Amino acid sequence: MDTTTDPPRLLIEQPPHDEAEAALLARLTETLATAEPRPDLRDLAPDVRQLFPGPAYLVGCGGAHVWLHRTADSQRLAIIR
Repeated sequence: MDTTTDPPRLLIEQPPHDEAEAALLARLTETLATAEPRPDLRDLAPDVRQLFPGPAYLVGCGGAHVWLHRTADSQRLAIIR
């Protein structure tokens, strides 16, 4: 993926635990749908952390991705690329 021309994409890797988490993932999907393409995705991490705050969630990032984990789960919930 060329991060300078493609908008960020959300890949949900696990089903939501409940309706509240499903709603948060839907809001994140909407946020990303309007996001501008960018060469460094780390700028999205604060928005993801605001939607999915600790201590229930962990959000990490690198230049080409932002990942989302439930604190109590070893599997990644979602990744933005």
